[in-house]
Amino acid sequence: MPDFRSGLLSSLQFRLAAGFVLALAIALALIGVAAGIAADEQTKRFERDLDSAQVARVGQLVSNYHAQRENRRYDNADLQEILERAGPVSGVHIRVYDTKGYLIADSHAHLPPVPGNKGGKGRGWLKNDAGKSPSFPKSPSFPVFKGGQRVGSFTVSATSLPGPESPAPGLADPVASRISGVVNRSLLWAGIGAAALGTLLVWLLSRRTLAPLQSLGAAARRLGRGDFSQRAETTGPTEIQELAHSFNAMAEGLEAAERQRRNLTADVAHELRTPLSNIQGYLEAIRDGLVDPTPETIDTIHGQALHLSRLVEDLRLLAQVEAGALQLQLSPARIEDLLQSSVEAVRPRAQGKGVVLSLEVDSSLPTADLDVTRISQVIGNLLENAVTHTTEGGKVTVSAHVTGNAITGNAIEVMVSDTGPGIATEDLARIFDRFYRADPSRARSTGGAGLGLTIARRLIEAHGGAIEAESAPGQGARFTVRLPMP
Repeated sequence: MPDFRSGLLSSLQFRLAAGFVLALAIALALIGVAAGIAADEQTKRFERDLDSAQVARVGQLVSNYHAQRENRRYDNADLQEILERAGPVSGVHIRVYDTKGYLIADSHAHLPPVPGNKGGKGRGWLKNDAGKSPSFPKSPSFPVFKGGQRVGSFTVSATSLPGPESPAPGLADPVASRISGVVNRSLLWAGIGAAALGTLLVWLLSRRTLAPLQSLGAAARRLGRGDFSQRAETTGPTEIQELAHSFNAMAEGLEAAERQRRNLTADVAHELRTPLSNIQGYLEAIRDGLVDPTPETIDTIHGQALHLSRLVEDLRLLAQVEAGALQLQLSPARIEDLLQSSVEAVRPRAQGKGVVLSLEVDSSLPTADLDVTRISQVIGNLLENAVTHTTEGGKVTVSAHVTGNAITGNAIEVMVSDTGPGIATEDLARIFDRFYRADPSRARSTGGAGLGLTIARRLIEAHGGAIEAESAPGQGARFTVRLPMP
């Protein structure tokens, strides 16, 4: 028996939960990648917009400065003071140069002077010669025009101390730069939470959904051990309900088959016991000298032996037909001749009982491929039953004609009807069952075992046809045999 771990891993509930977790993980991974890329793009776009805005504001500030210089309203010291206030507030490093490339204002001039810089007043003036000011990171220079003529330039870069650890030029806002990381971390934790909650929900829902299936499995195991009374609960999803209904139908069929098997065993034992007991009793009486072995006694024993032989033969034939092992000897035959022969075989008995026996056959009946011996056996059985259950002065009629249409197809219909007492409604549905007798005492008096109609139905079905009975108490009975036409 597999251990608990292997059973759990191979269970449908575990596989459903694992499949859900895998699908959720893939979906969250794709969402995370897409969201991360989108966040990065939005962050870069925001930084570019921020850079453009900063540059535009600084450009406006420097343009105003140059526009007012002619009026002597501003000098370099005033510009320096403005930049020192604007730089920390805006969070950027601003440098303004004249047309010769000399630094005239620096928002971070209070920083320690850089070796090699030109200028005075201790403010770290430096010339922006490419390759001569390596202490500061290079930043893009933006020209300033006045009246179509360049009057200077300025640079805008991120605020940082000069040195080898300085970041690359740009105005990236630290808060904006962290947006992508925050989004990714949020998605990660949200995915972990969603996976945990989803797994729990799937586990609980699948357990509830699969409960009827587990109950069905338990019922199937008990059914396999021989408890045919087991039935599954018809609850849960539609598919499981349909499976439960199918299982219940199968269980009912098995229970009916088991009940029929037991009844068959009991019936066979009962039917065999009667002739065997009679034979045994006569032989013991002869052995003990209680009965003389007269011809009459021997005839009685022989009759019981013949009855036993017929019963065994009927059981053998029924077993062959139900197993599909009976080989029919089909050949073209005229129904009229077959019925005439069967009627003539029963006529002496009918006349001896005072029963009128008639045959009504349509002269246009075609030939059909039949096993003449088996069909004669069926018709003979129906005639024997009809004569047996018809009182003196009654009538038994055999008729045949073609019936059917273009849709259902044509068939040869043979009817055997009598004017006897009829069959009770509760017996009509069971007269084709094995060993069933509508009148047990009468059947035993005539030597019947209750297999004749069962064999007749099986033989007709083996020919692809059907047989049915119609009757009402006091109005006789009619048996109809339908045989397909070629």
